[in-house]
Amino acid sequence: MKKRIFCLFVCVCLLLGGVFPAFAWNADPVRRFLIFGCDESGALTDTILLAARNKKTGEIRILQVPRDTYAAYTNGNYRKLNGALRALGSEKCKAFFSRTLGVEIHWFASLNLKCVPALVDAIGGVDLEVPMNMDYSDPAQGLEIHISKGTQHLDGETALSFIRYRSGYVTADLGRMQAQQSFLRAVAKKCEHLSAATFMKLFFIAAPNMQTDLPVHEAISLSRGFGTFGFEQLSFETVPGEAIKGKSGAWYFVLSREGTRAAVNRILMPEALVGDEQFDPDRAFDRPQDPDFHRIYNTPAPERGEK
Repeated sequence: MKKRIFCLFVCVCLLLGGVFPAFAWNADPVRRFLIFGCDESGALTDTILLAARNKKTGEIRILQVPRDTYAAYTNGNYRKLNGALRALGSEKCKAFFSRTLGVEIHWFASLNLKCVPALVDAIGGVDLEVPMNMDYSDPAQGLEIHISKGTQHLDGETALSFIRYRSGYVTADLGRMQAQQSFLRAVAKKCEHLSAATFMKLFFIAAPNMQTDLPVHEAISLSRGFGTFGFEQLSFETVPGEAIKGKSGAWYFVLSREGTRAAVNRILMPEALVGDEQFDPDRAFDRPQDPDFHRIYNTPAPERGEK
């Protein structure tokens, strides 16, 4: 299985047009990835993930950032992170996250979510627990979501509806993020037993909808780790903070400075702990002129395990 995945990743990177750079060993075994899941138009991002993988242990940890997170990445009025990729581009997005979080982000990838149905159907669907009856209708978008509560086998179109649904969650986007985590775990578990031919099929589905700067040698290293790390052991965590309505009436997510710095140190595995002076030095996630935003940003998040 490991050999098949190894060969697949070599083919994938060559087909993506990657150039094999001179291999330079870095003493830091951790590699960090910024991953965006884009809506069908490609204008905004529905999902923002920061993933870290330890090359030595194969361990993978993922920090999920709410798409409505307030961040001063532009001088314009729009300050939600789901517009950062469109405004900055991939390289400047990596630089922004590296500076604000105080830890280097090495690689970038974006995937248009319109290919999710075909990807899920290619692996034979996924099984997961649907937390509630999901019913939503928006004729203007041609969107109909109807999924029953309980253990369900989801085909591609239903899976896309599952990860898009948000209206029934008390916490709105935060509830949807938890659902997306469940979905990613289900997909990862299913991928443990796929053939090389199916992996190649997945690549040809995803490639036209993907952009990445991942070079060949890193893809090879990543693929080698798949056989030594159980997907069920993936670590997920969501950036701590609070949702709040701005003066314009729009909802924002304001992260907790102290809580997020602690999450960065737990999840992104920096070679040295990120100190207060390294984290968000420009206070891009703060909005001092708004007392409520400023309060949330400076309020310590509860200890893990507390309610």
